[in-house]
Amino acid sequence: MQQNEPTRYVIPDGEGNDFEFAERLRYESPRSSKTYIFLEPIGADYDEAEEVDIFVYELDEYGDGDNDFNLVPIDEDDTETWDEIEEVFNTLEDQLD
Repeated sequence: MQQNEPTRYVIPDGEGNDFEFAERLRYESPRSSKTYIFLEPIGADYDEAEEVDIFVYELDEYGDGDNDFNLVPIDEDDTETWDEIEEVFNTLEDQLD
């Protein structure tokens, strides 16, 4: 069985440097009806890393195209959302182990 390659995104920082990420998961919250995207940085800096941070953003979709969305940072004080995201991530991690 062939496994699908994750969707890749190039995201610039505030200084114009481009960083490449692989989409690990899109999750629609039944609590908030918002969609969240889990992104893993990829590239030479991360190939040999033992641990890599996963970045999670809210997707603000504004069109019908695959790339018609903005990444919205999740408010760090929104503990309900962060608890939900942590639970989803831990479940995913357990399934991959």
